[in-house]
This record gives sequence, C-alpha cells and structure tokens, in this order.
Amino acid sequence: MPKKTSLANESNVAKHRTTPIKESLTSVPKYPTKLTLYKSEASPFWWVRYYSAHKIFRRSTKTLDKRVAIEFAKNFYDDINFKTHQGTLRGKEDNFEVCARAVIAQQEFQVKRNEMSAEMAQADKYRLEKEVLPFFRLVSVKDIDFFKLQEFMNKLTDDKLHGSTISNYMGLVSKTLKFAHRRGLIGALPQIPKPEKVDSARGWFTAKEYRFLWEGARRLGGKTYELRKRRNSEGIEEIFSVERLLPTQAERAEMRRNGVPLKKLNKVERDYQHIAATSQAIKRVDIGTDMYHLIVFMANSFIRPTDLKWMQHKHVEEITNGINVYLRLRIPTSKKHNKPIVTMSSAVRAYRRLRDSHVQRGYGNLEDYVFMPELSAKKLEDNIKQRDKALVLMQRQFSVILADTNLEHGPNGESRTLYSLRHTCIMFRLLYGEGMDLLTLARNARTSTEMIDRFYASHLEGEQNIEMIQSRRKRKTTTTEEQIENAIAALTDEKLKEILEQRLQSKKETKVLESSAAEPKPQRTKRAKSTATDNQLF
Repeated sequence: MPKKTSLANESNVAKHRTTPIKESLTSVPKYPTKLTLYKSEASPFWWVRYYSAHKIFRRSTKTLDKRVAIEFAKNFYDDINFKTHQGTLRGKEDNFEVCARAVIAQQEFQVKRNEMSAEMAQADKYRLEKEVLPFFRLVSVKDIDFFKLQEFMNKLTDDKLHGSTISNYMGLVSKTLKFAHRRGLIGALPQIPKPEKVDSARGWFTAKEYRFLWEGARRLGGKTYELRKRRNSEGIEEIFSVERLLPTQAERAEMRRNGVPLKKLNKVERDYQHIAATSQAIKRVDIGTDMYHLIVFMANSFIRPTDLKWMQHKHVEEITNGINVYLRLRIPTSKKHNKPIVTMSSAVRAYRRLRDSHVQRGYGNLEDYVFMPELSAKKLEDNIKQRDKALVLMQRQFSVILADTNLEHGPNGESRTLYSLRHTCIMFRLLYGEGMDLLTLARNARTSTEMIDRFYASHLEGEQNIEMIQSRRKRKTTTTEEQIENAIAALTDEKLKEILEQRLQSKKETKVLESSAAEPKPQRTKRAKSTATDNQLF
C-alpha cells in the first residue's frame, strides 16, 4: 500500500514566498468568498485574489492600508465581471509564460526559414528557463509596467550579470510583450528600462605570451589535471588545478589492503599526496594532445569557438595561389555571416598535423569533425549534445593551460578565454599586417568594422605602430635626364629641340663609358627584416 504523508511532514514542505500567509487571509464583506485579500512574504502590500473563467486572477493593491485594499478589491471584482459579461475577459492567454512560450515556438520557425540562427534560439530558451520564468511565471502581461521591469533588471544586477547579458534578458521580455500587444492582450507597450552598455573587450596574447601558451599546451598534452577546492588561511574558498599523480593516499591504502606492492614516492608525488588530502576534487581534466594544434589553428584562422565545434573536414579546402598557401573555410552560417574565411599559412601546417593524427585514429573523413571527432552522434538531438560537450571540454582544457602558464588575466585584469585566440589573431593583423584595411579584415573575420573598432582595436595604442606614426611621405625626385626630356617635350622650336637632343645623347654616352670604366663593387645582400609574427604565427 502507498504510504500516506503525515500532516507533520506536509508542514515541513518549503512554501514559495508568494504563497498567501494563512493568518492574513481576509474575505471582503458582502462579496463572494472567492474574492479574498491576503499578504505574502514576497511583497509588503495587500494582494487581491478572485476565481473566474476557470482561472485565478491576482493583483497587487499597492497599499499597506487594509481599508484601501478592500475598496481596491471591490473595483477589481467589478472590473472582472464586467469584462466577463462583455466577452473581453482573457483567460490564461494573458499569462506571461503562455506568451513567452509562444514566442519561443515562433522562433523555431524562424530558424527553419534561416531568419535566426539555431544558437540564438537555443540561447533564448536557456534565458527563459534560467531567469525570466522564475520571475514572471505567475504574472499577467497586463500587470507588467516600467517598475516591474526595473525590479527584474535589479534582480539580474544582484545576480552579478554584466550589462550585455542583462540586455539579452530584457530583449527576451520585450519580445514577449510585443507579442502580447500584437495579440491585443495589452493596449500599449510599457517603457522598457535599458542598462548602460560598457564594451568589455576580451583579453588577447602578445607574441611572447602566445608562444609561451602553445609551448605550455605542448608540454601538458597527454597529462591529467584535477580541479580542486580548499579554504586558504583566511577561510576563503579557492579553486585551483593540480596535475594528478597516482596514487592518492586513499588509493595507496586500498592497494596496500589488496597486497599490491607500493613504490617509494618522490618529492613531487608526496606534495601531490598532501594537496589531495587537504582539498576536495571537483573535476578531472584530461589534456588532449590536440590542444596544441587547436591553439595554433585558432590564432591563425579568425574563427569563433562556437564555429570550431561544427567545423568538419568538408568545410576545409587547402589553396595554393602562387606564393600564398592558406585554408578556405566554408563553415556554416554564424551571426548572419556566410562568407568563407581565409587563414594564415601557419593554420595550414596545424591542420595537416591534426588531420594526420586523426587518420591514424580512424577519423579524417569528409564528414568527421576537425576537433574531437569522437564526440558525435547520428541523431540530430544527440549530435548537438555531443558537440556542445566537445566545446565544453575544449574550454575546460584551455582553462587549465591558462592556469598552468599563469596567463588567465591580461595586464589590465581582463579575463582570457578560448575566444581570446580569435581576438589575438585579429590584433596581430592590426599590429603586423602591411596595408591591412578594416573592411577586408572585418569581412574575413565575419564581423563588422564597428565591432573591430569597439571590441578588438580598443587595445590598439599609437606606440604599437610607431613606425607608421612617424613616417613621412617621400617627395618625388627626377633625374637630370628626365628633366631634359621633359623640357624637350615642352619646346616648339625644332632647331632648339635638335640641339638639346644631341646634348642628352652625349650625356648618356658619357655616363655609359664612366660606368664601364669604374671597378665593380661587391653587392651586399639585404637581410630580410624579421618580426615577432613572421609567417604568422610560429
């Protein structure tokens, strides 16, 4: 038989903060009992509740005075009954959640028509469940005004979200309210507060830091690291990474009980034993040998990390055009950009090494993914999950490499992520590219000149291009022979022309004799200037 839940257990169930306080429930005199006033922990004001048209209607009275709240409840009751009689009362249609889910459903059709990317639609789904619905789930779109929206924005600020992220959440709420307005659920759109956007460019790596980074990736390839947490001497919890050296103290004890012979530990292994005993393991991260190739490829291909996970070998074409060798990347459309990307020559070498290693493991076909090809599936939904997992693993491994090389933050405290490699590629073209114009760079990087200026070139300083700052336009000089020829062309007197032509011919003959009689000087071969990004990048 199923067990009955006792009243004592029911009372222990945590109630939502919007649940009416039992002691505050108050009926309105001479009105149906379905019309009730109450208070909750979520608000200091009195609230009114009324059941009609198979739905519970709630509304804040916006007052602390009970007598004023009772009058509000009476008007609220009359308003609902009047709309019911007129046939204009909406049931669950004006619920925010109903409207928001309709917007999400409509966006799926926009994805099919290529009017919106699948990533953007998926991001809106995440935002809806993460922050929007927990706040607006039980709210009618009619009750949403500027102050309600401002309250929601303040909550996002308390959650320590950045201005751009808050704008994305407010944008989803705005879409929902516009949908409700088109459906006739609200008469006018409320004013929507907008957070001030502060452009925060991602960190990038200098040529020296970049070299240190990929050397670290090559050194750590094939090793296993652990993310651990512990409390420091000040009692503050800190998260750190450490190389996993088997076995831990607990594992050694298990081996001892099973009679497995134990070797003597060296100092490094003893230090790891101490760290493992005084901290708690969170995650284990295996650093793949492909991370070195990934870093070099991204820093030479202008590609976004989100595009990296979907790139297959069929999207990559190696081009040899005279002295230029590069890859043409025809990756799927991202952020409404579908033009191919051309890479630097170093990306070609990184891709070749990566492809050769994949062929040895049984991958490398046209349909195989370039990075982490083992994480894929035949069914579309399962494949999306696998590729999302691949990107998470790449980001996690890159974070460990950053921590090991002490490159997690830039000189101004800006955080560095996998995206910083794309930023580095664009910055190196701005710094070291000869005659590079922003329009060409922006189109090849699948962005706009405005984005280049706001998020990438914001790090660019005049001193970094001091040669260009101090350059002078050279004056055009002409030789004596050119001056005489120009003078002859301008003359009209035939006799004078003949005299000058004879002098010019005589001068040229004399110059030839002098040059043939002179002893030839050995020519010095100019050594090509080398920069930090010769054959960009290593």
